[in-house]
Amino acid sequence: MAQGERGTSRPYLRGKFWWIRYMVPGEKNERFESSKSTNKKDALRLLIKRQSEIHSKTLVPASTTIGNLLDLYLADKRNTKGYRDAEAYVRLHLRPAFGKVPVDGLTTAMVNDFVEQKRRLPRSNASINRWLEGLHRSFTLGFRNKPRLVGEIPEIPMLDESDNVREGFLLHEQYIRLRDELPDHQRLLLVIGYHLGMRKGEILGLRWDQVDWGANVIRLEKRQTKGKQARNAPLYGELRVWLEMAHATCSNSSTIVSWQGAAISETKRAWKAACNRAEVPGLYIHDLRRTAIRNMIRAGVPEKQAMLISGHKTRSMLDRYNIIDERDIQAAGQKMAAYLEEQEKLRTKLRTVAPAPIPNDLVN
Repeated sequence: MAQGERGTSRPYLRGKFWWIRYMVPGEKNERFESSKSTNKKDALRLLIKRQSEIHSKTLVPASTTIGNLLDLYLADKRNTKGYRDAEAYVRLHLRPAFGKVPVDGLTTAMVNDFVEQKRRLPRSNASINRWLEGLHRSFTLGFRNKPRLVGEIPEIPMLDESDNVREGFLLHEQYIRLRDELPDHQRLLLVIGYHLGMRKGEILGLRWDQVDWGANVIRLEKRQTKGKQARNAPLYGELRVWLEMAHATCSNSSTIVSWQGAAISETKRAWKAACNRAEVPGLYIHDLRRTAIRNMIRAGVPEKQAMLISGHKTRSMLDRYNIIDERDIQAAGQKMAAYLEEQEKLRTKLRTVAPAPIPNDLVN
């Protein structure tokens, strides 16, 4: 008898493919599984693998679905800043597409169909990648779970995001128009983002007790930042003026950006409407981050210092944010023109200078 064949646990032919059957302790029904091969030896190898998994108690429960893995993913995210976004794309995208699929039933074709469906909506490659990352993370958590819920972690390729770099900036005159169009409770969101380049979540979480008026800084706590590092940001110009005006009227709110004494979380509708009125349609709050960085660099703030203020860890953000725009390029062209003009003047001067006469004693 070949290894792995005991009693009814033998491969059997079903159509073109070899199948296996086996019992798992604790389960009422016998399991049937296709080897997806026309070779009996492949079925035997699969049967031996399943028997080994039963013995080591690492066999994936038959009833486990990708929906169970998504539950693990949300539980893992629950106490993090990304939970709200994760809950939204699991509920709206991942669970409807994959929730009822058995963990061993995910195929490349399913993932490709999901991607194509989202592209037709249309959705950006960056958004789709965040959802695919959530799906992959769900499988990773299932694989690490005890008892294991996943036999293997599938390869889920990511989409190219190189064409997803946003290139727009908010000019100062546009900033003034937008500031005047925004409702009172969102103006500080704009002013802080435009001057300091903080992330939206960081701004919405700021409290008045974090403003050090004497030192002229806002002190961000470690738990508030994406990089989990505390940092300080300067108060300057009209940023301080707007904060002072808001502080003078905030009698019942501990949060800087608030509405009727309570912190706010939903900003999209009022923000979009104000952007349309200010003639800057499609502007994202995150665009203020890029704008602030460029303004700092143009003002002569060293790159390292600008990164400390905004909370960036690597200089690659200058390339990713496409900091250089057409005016920067024109300025570079003007500098090069001045340099080459100076070189031409120097060359002309050398050609017109008469050579010094040779002394007579050297001639003789």
